[in-house]
Amino acid sequence: MPRCIIFCGRPVEEADLLGLRREAGDLVVGADSGYLTARRLGFPPDLILGDFDSAPMPQAAGNVEVHPAHKDETDCVLAVDAGLSRGFTDFVILGGTGGRLDHTVANLQTLGYLAGRGVRGELRDRDCWARVVRDETVTIPRGAFLGEGAYLSLFALGGTCIVTETGVEYPLDRYPLSPFYPLGVSNHILNTAVITAEGTLLVMLCRSN
Repeated sequence: MPRCIIFCGRPVEEADLLGLRREAGDLVVGADSGYLTARRLGFPPDLILGDFDSAPMPQAAGNVEVHPAHKDETDCVLAVDAGLSRGFTDFVILGGTGGRLDHTVANLQTLGYLAGRGVRGELRDRDCWARVVRDETVTIPRGAFLGEGAYLSLFALGGTCIVTETGVEYPLDRYPLSPFYPLGVSNHILNTAVITAEGTLLVMLCRSN
């Protein structure tokens, strides 16, 4: 399935791609300074947009959208909306973690924004992979994305989430996870984790450093 691949402003290196390769039909979006990273890593953007407060205005031919600095949407949300308007239902966000904590939280909220529209989104770097699911089941094989030894953590978003979790060291059976208590942090996948959420749930894999 074609994906919308978004490069945001934080530094991205080859290791942060977690093996991601551009496939036929993918849309690559450079959000503000992310267009420079996308080009450097061999993902020439199909669309460049943002307010360009952290990067020079693109001087190459192509599809460039310039937005005012005083706006409600983050550059990442502008990129997501561009993908949604083109009918994409699978999003990968790179360069959205690290640096300012508020920006990282904003990009995690953006995953919730995507889940609320019934589409799939993930945020990835070399040490972390994240996805928000809503009223659905997700399956994660041991060693997926980050390799052996990654921690699996679950966090309720927007209210209590009823969670069933199997194939892990600490299973749950229709447990009401609260957004105000971190019970679901640092689990281990034994074979294949199967997670069912009744509500909105942030699913994260984090590498042990």
